[in-house]
Amino acid sequence: MQKQGKFWGTTILAWVVFIGIDFLFHASILESLWQEEIDSIKPTTDLFILIPMGYLSFLLLTILVGFTFTKIYPSKPEGMQVVRFSLIFGLLYSLSNLFGLYSYMNIPLKQLIIHNLVYFIEISAVVFIFYKSIYRKNLNKIIRYSLLAFFLLVVIGLIIQNLN
Repeated sequence: MQKQGKFWGTTILAWVVFIGIDFLFHASILESLWQEEIDSIKPTTDLFILIPMGYLSFLLLTILVGFTFTKIYPSKPEGMQVVRFSLIFGLLYSLSNLFGLYSYMNIPLKQLIIHNLVYFIEISAVVFIFYKSIYRKNLNKIIRYSLLAFFLLVVIGLIIQNLN
């Protein structure tokens, strides 16, 4: 039961960092991409209202990544195994999403590539958090660092937004 609780606690921490990374990229660094008129992308007012649906999708992806990682590595893996897992999962997910959307959506390839590159970064962060926390006895340090990372990502994102 304790292992299951640690899984869900880690999932929430990884999800929070996922949201922070997404905010930094999509709400600030890549904000201009969302301002471009693309027929297949909803108006920004609709996008803003639907942010919770995006966060739900991030939670589901975080659960998928964490579940897969912990099933493949029931005990703590070596660092290179973590890097390999992150690269394989991130590339498979990002490329499959890119090719799938490109096959039926009218979204410029540039936007799709950038969007999926951000997914790759987010997946890598989720894997890192699972690696650093799931095999530990005490999560306090990971909790502090994850919340600090989220806070810094949001603050940096807000600073970038205000510079534009």
